[in-house]
Amino acid sequence: MATKATSARPNKGGEPVSAEEKIARTLGLLLVKDMEQKTDQVALLRAIGFEVADVAAMFGMTENHVNQAAFQGRKKLGKKGTKATSHATN
Repeated sequence: MATKATSARPNKGGEPVSAEEKIARTLGLLLVKDMEQKTDQVALLRAIGFEVADVAAMFGMTENHVNQAAFQGRKKLGKKGTKATSHATN
């Protein structure tokens, strides 16, 4: 008997994830796969438009953890940008 394929990680409402959502999540994970720090991965995914709930489902994290990781990643990336501009002006 054939069964309908569903995601191991349903959406927040408990509904199965659509094929389009699976593709988007896979492309997002491919984008960040070579980044070492999870905070950098989360910050980038949030910056390109992934919702907090989507990132949480992709990494098996709570939404609060995603928000904290995104904040830390943005903070770290901001510091890197500041160093680059300060060296360029000297």
